[in-house]
Amino acid sequence: MDKDLIEEQQLLCEEFDSAYRAVKETDIIAIALHTLNKEPIVGLRKLPDENNVSWFIYGGELDGAEDFFELISVQELAKEFPEALPYLALDTGYRFMIDSDDYEDVWKEGDEA
Repeated sequence: MDKDLIEEQQLLCEEFDSAYRAVKETDIIAIALHTLNKEPIVGLRKLPDENNVSWFIYGGELDGAEDFFELISVQELAKEFPEALPYLALDTGYRFMIDSDDYEDVWKEGDEA
């Protein structure tokens, strides 16, 4: 990973009181590429599943369809949707929401109150 990106991730984690969880370019995320034209873009980090996927990223409303998400590497995410890269080092339980008007919200599940 690029040194500047790592620094950006560390600062973002600090800003939102998250532990820093380093990611590698080969890590796999689940993304609904066909929804990235919708807003807002939402990302959530869960405990890793059987495929070792912990990040889920989609645009608009979450759909429960079995084929809603596809698996790609962080390296592929850098090409498909680089705007999500700064958030990937957030700890389990964190979510982010962004849009094309520079809106940004980051929170940990359970801290919404």
